[in-house]
Amino acid sequence: MKTQYLQRMLIGLGLAMALIAPWASATNYYVVASSQQPSPTPPWTNWGWAHTNLVEVVAAARDNDIVYVTNNAKYYLTNQITVSYAITVRSWGPGGIYDPINTILDGNYPTTTNRHFTLNNYGATVAGFTLTNGWGSEKTNILGNAGANGGSIFLYYGMVTNCIIMRNYALNTNASSDSGGGGIFFGNDSAKSGSVWNCTISANSSRQYGGGINMKVGKWRIVNCTISGNSTGIEGGGLYASPNQPSVVISNCCVVSNLSGCSAGGIKMNNYTECYNSVIMGNTANNDCGGGIRMGGACVLRNCLIADNLHTVGGGGGGIDAAGSGSLIQNCTIVSNRTVQSGGGITLGIWYAASLTIENTIIWGNREGADGSGASSNLYIGQGPNTFTNCCTSPRIVSAYATEVNTITNDPRFVSVTAADFRLQSDSPCINAGVNRDWMEGGWDAYGNRRIDNFRRTVDIGAYEYLSKGTVFGFQ
Repeated sequence: MKTQYLQRMLIGLGLAMALIAPWASATNYYVVASSQQPSPTPPWTNWGWAHTNLVEVVAAARDNDIVYVTNNAKYYLTNQITVSYAITVRSWGPGGIYDPINTILDGNYPTTTNRHFTLNNYGATVAGFTLTNGWGSEKTNILGNAGANGGSIFLYYGMVTNCIIMRNYALNTNASSDSGGGGIFFGNDSAKSGSVWNCTISANSSRQYGGGINMKVGKWRIVNCTISGNSTGIEGGGLYASPNQPSVVISNCCVVSNLSGCSAGGIKMNNYTECYNSVIMGNTANNDCGGGIRMGGACVLRNCLIADNLHTVGGGGGGIDAAGSGSLIQNCTIVSNRTVQSGGGITLGIWYAASLTIENTIIWGNREGADGSGASSNLYIGQGPNTFTNCCTSPRIVSAYATEVNTITNDPRFVSVTAADFRLQSDSPCINAGVNRDWMEGGWDAYGNRRIDNFRRTVDIGAYEYLSKGTVFGFQ
């Protein structure tokens, strides 16, 4: 019996060692600026031996290795860095924290024309850099994506986190939605997945699609990001999402002050795109439709503020232009948007058939006229059928292409329109006036407050729940 017990222990120990062996073999590599290291010494495994060539160090790293790049330096790249193993490339600031402000990777455009990174492994991670002056052109296309760009990053698999991605360019001439992504291009393959977390994607530009980001077929996530000041010549000033399947999820993001030469100044949501708990504000579309968002079928827009967006020429939809079937707009606040033609707040079916469900949503204070001085224009419904349930808008919805239930036509009573504070005042008719859905139990509003509290038990209309003032006591 003792022999059998000892054999089992040895077998278990062998299995445990086999499981931890890959981690035990991981190597840390170090990179510093050339001015800080006169004589790099292979294998570059401590600060004293650190290399000055990031491309060579990444090429030497293998699964589970970490490449540390010291801060207070600017690194000029002459080639893109391809990450084909499950490694982490990250900045090293005081105490080992990320330091994107002071750790800058410069793509060196126009001296050279290359993006910063291509990520091609599920475990590949880039963290804590400013990535600037990258260029994605036809000659940097990879992995069979003939028009793909990505001025800074081509993400086929992997994760980017805590980075500032700014002033990068995707200026190819291929007029295809497979091209673009001034900051990031997400690769076109349904089997792939990747994510971007806690990043600022700003002041990037694309000649075609997605001034900041272009997301193609795959399972992609954008979380806690600011996407601002990007521009594109065609569609999706901030972000162009065309997943078809499996999905794109955008959550807890700010998409602000982006520009499109055609439609979707902020976000283009094609089929199977979902956007949650986000702010889409101050974007402009200079043609076609959708100053803030252009939405296709099978999309979800929930707990979002769509405000102060502008559409200048063509169809309409200062806030949102929506078409297709099966999409859901739920618990949103669509306010102070403008269009020169139709539907300052929302257009439904202006070009293509629309069949949407809109619930618990405020559509208020939207207008015609580029300067907002025109007539009130909350809705334009051109095709249907569309369903409005427990919404707040004016005038009452009367259309052959829409049905409405429990519409509120009174002023929603925002805290301050001039200060862009679209929370509800205590006397708002939208408080406790929504229809409850399963996701609301344990769910959150756009401000991070619980959708269903323990007192009223009924959801409010709009992106923000009203919090009554007072003190809650607990007893034991």
